[in-house]
Amino acid sequence: MSGQTLLAALARDGRLKLAAFGLALFLWVLVRVGNPGQRDLLIPVEIRLNDPGWVVMADPVPDTVRVYFRGPETEIFRMTGFDLISVTVPITEMSGEEMVIQLQPEWVSVAGYRGVQVEDIVPSVINVRLDRRSTRSIPVRVSTRGTLPEHLALASPLILTPNRVGVSGPASLVDELDTLDLVPVFLTDVERQVTVETVVDTVGIGRASVVPYVVTVEIPAEESIERVFTGVRVITYPVVGTGPISVFPENMRVTVRGARSRVSAMDADILRAVVPSDALWDLGAVEERRVPIRVEGVPSYVSVVPAADTVSVRRRIGQ
Repeated sequence: MSGQTLLAALARDGRLKLAAFGLALFLWVLVRVGNPGQRDLLIPVEIRLNDPGWVVMADPVPDTVRVYFRGPETEIFRMTGFDLISVTVPITEMSGEEMVIQLQPEWVSVAGYRGVQVEDIVPSVINVRLDRRSTRSIPVRVSTRGTLPEHLALASPLILTPNRVGVSGPASLVDELDTLDLVPVFLTDVERQVTVETVVDTVGIGRASVVPYVVTVEIPAEESIERVFTGVRVITYPVVGTGPISVFPENMRVTVRGARSRVSAMDADILRAVVPSDALWDLGAVEERRVPIRVEGVPSYVSVVPAADTVSVRRRIGQ
């Protein structure tokens, strides 16, 4: 047999074999189509609670089940785990805070898959935890990160609008709340008095809902100034058994720094350097002791730096 004849025979046989394979595949599909097929998919479980006075505490246990389907092969073949099929469990009557529920095939939606039925669900029961719903108004608080630029200072506390939010959720959680934190605001890039937005930090409050979720925060930043007060009195408070105390120096210089409106309004007479009473305990009759001082009468949001952080004390002789 010549080479050309051999190649022609091989080509002819190849076409025949390909045609035979195609016919076999067609007959196999023809037999399979219309016959019941089976498939199982891992399906999420969703709870539909119809009583607004109750709330689901957490995901059901288990939160996914394996569902076995049966139906026409063409329909079964189309089903995938990405089709948003779920077991939707309706709860219309409460039997307590812990419920064991038998799953029903009709709770699995197979709409769009003609002739497909649910044969089995494994496991067939789930556990659901419920709690009574509580709704309260809770105050919010905000913290800051970073510091204002050197030329600015806060004139007052940050102003929150609103300063309370409504919280609705499980009574065992909501009834224990006294405050809610906001996501911290950053001061580093503030250049003037400004209003920013932040949100309620919902970490740790589970399925409780918060309304409103967004809170505006006014940052009352002003020009920062410095002011020096001289002759601020250094005083001690009486300590039983110690008697009169002499202090050296009797006056000192104090420097304060803060927002212009606060520092400008300060009165020198309200400032005083005080020796803590516990620093004077057991002071000997002839002992001289170096003790710390603290400056009192300084408004909030104003920093203070005394000329010295300690003074000398001793008992007054003959008094």
